[in-house]
Amino acid sequence: MFSLNHQKEKTLEEKMRIEQDRMALYLVSHYEKVEKIEFTSFQQNKLTGTWTSNAIVNDEIFVTFSVQNLMTEDEIGFGQHISQSNGNKLIERENPEVINSDSLMSNITVIYWVR
Repeated sequence: MFSLNHQKEKTLEEKMRIEQDRMALYLVSHYEKVEKIEFTSFQQNKLTGTWTSNAIVNDEIFVTFSVQNLMTEDEIGFGQHISQSNGNKLIERENPEVINSDSLMSNITVIYWVR
């Protein structure tokens, strides 16, 4: 039986893209002066089930994101690799932004990792 109301299951690539958008929004919401985010990996730890994604921010700051499950509102884990970034680090916002995501992301370049 065919139903027009039945939504097609998203592919893994679509889910990873949605999570990268969510990670980028998290970064821009919580840290100042983010202009560019380049995702360099996205993978699942088969033992724990945790998904991690590495990225380079503003061509100089190396970071890692983690989520337990794709396509949920789970908390995003985040860490900066200060030594790998030659001492550079992101400055945390005093008050994380909670405004419209479109306005937050409008001037940000995001380069997505594709498998």
